[in-house]
Amino acid sequence: MSLKIGVIGLGRMGAAMAARLIERGHQVCGWNRTLARAAAVEGLAVKSSPAEVAAAADYVIVMLLDEAAARAVYHGEGGLLGATLRQALVIDMSTLKPADMQANAEAVTAQGGRFVACPVGGTVGPARSGKLLGLAGGDDATIAAATPVLDELCDRLERFETPQAASAMKLAVNLPLLAAFQALGEAALITRDYGITPERLLGIIGKSSGGAPALAIRSAAIITEMGGTRSDSVGFSIEAVEKDLRLMDEAGEGAGFNLKLVEAVRRTAHDAVREGWGDRDLAALAAFNLRA
Repeated sequence: MSLKIGVIGLGRMGAAMAARLIERGHQVCGWNRTLARAAAVEGLAVKSSPAEVAAAADYVIVMLLDEAAARAVYHGEGGLLGATLRQALVIDMSTLKPADMQANAEAVTAQGGRFVACPVGGTVGPARSGKLLGLAGGDDATIAAATPVLDELCDRLERFETPQAASAMKLAVNLPLLAAFQALGEAALITRDYGITPERLLGIIGKSSGGAPALAIRSAAIITEMGGTRSDSVGFSIEAVEKDLRLMDEAGEGAGFNLKLVEAVRRTAHDAVREGWGDRDLAALAAFNLRA
């Protein structure tokens, strides 16, 4: 059955999701702050504001970088909250702090709309092929109503009782992922002066008990970056990595505890962004400390 779906936020992930949904035969419209990005998605009906997307769709996917973008989309001129939301089911797939995701949920439901938080694990490739990990938070009936869309994008769906819990789980998923790349970079420093190549380092660690699956998935890009050449593919930018680490840090502070590992990896990501590496892939985080 063809569904009427809107996508707000057509960066790498949002564009991949929209392309997937169009390919699957759905009627997809969308909006992006930079309209050229929306126009680049073949088969997408481009709208001039988030409110126009909500008016044209039964399901509205929100996929934004950070809380500033979310505030503009929900509360700004032409924003979602200025639309009639009684027909809409908003599925927010952004990575946000639990409190911010809950605020979005409450704002939508106050307008008579329905809301599911569903931040996702995975990058552009899984988004394009419908193989994301979905972390859906909300009441059972609303998650069930969103399932026809979520099933198109996710091959695994974990359910949580609240939007906050889903957001917290997304941050928790990303923490060991990002730490693995920091750890690999430090492992490379330990072995660098002993004739051990990045290929061999990855080959041994990847088959050991310390080998995170994500390292194998990005092995070619990691080896390229460690060799001093920038990788062409970008699925998860270091700029976005730094933002997620900031959210983890702030979530910890809000709950009254320090996340020392987060703070350490965040310093590396911050330095990488400051030195112009922000638009490079996560794979480059493993190579950053090896730079000349």
